[in-house]
Amino acid sequence: MASVLHPSEGRDDRSELPAPEFDAATREKIEAAADEKERARREPGLSWHDWLYFQAFKWWLVIGFVVVDGMLVAQWIEINAAWAIAPTLIVAAYLEFLLFMALWYRPDPESLRRRRRAPFRPTWYRPTEVGRWTPEATLRQRLPPDSYAPDAVDPEEFL
Repeated sequence: MASVLHPSEGRDDRSELPAPEFDAATREKIEAAADEKERARREPGLSWHDWLYFQAFKWWLVIGFVVVDGMLVAQWIEINAAWAIAPTLIVAAYLEFLLFMALWYRPDPESLRRRRRAPFRPTWYRPTEVGRWTPEATLRQRLPPDSYAPDAVDPEEFL
């Protein structure tokens, strides 16, 4: 009965322990893990602030959009005005699209280079040149204004 309650009784557990000297495959795995830890220390990645604004808030905003759309549909159903659901959702979807573009629009670098000479003009589908919560907008905030002037030299022209 003791072996049922404590299965380790009656067995020699020392045989399951790894040997003090490792084989080559285990040594390579340990060295790879140590190298990965060292790379993580040298290049930690995004800060919490940047990670939240560049990646995490996108998903929370989409969840918020779904909640708001559900509340709009429920409100129109509650007052027996089902005819107003479609127009309301169309307007809400357009406003949600504009908000998403204003926060996270990232144009490709080639189009930014082409538009460098002409000033940006907002359109009905692109309210800002770059999204407010993107790495490009953060870079523009951190750099002095004359470093990204339209007549500034593009470093990629020399590559």
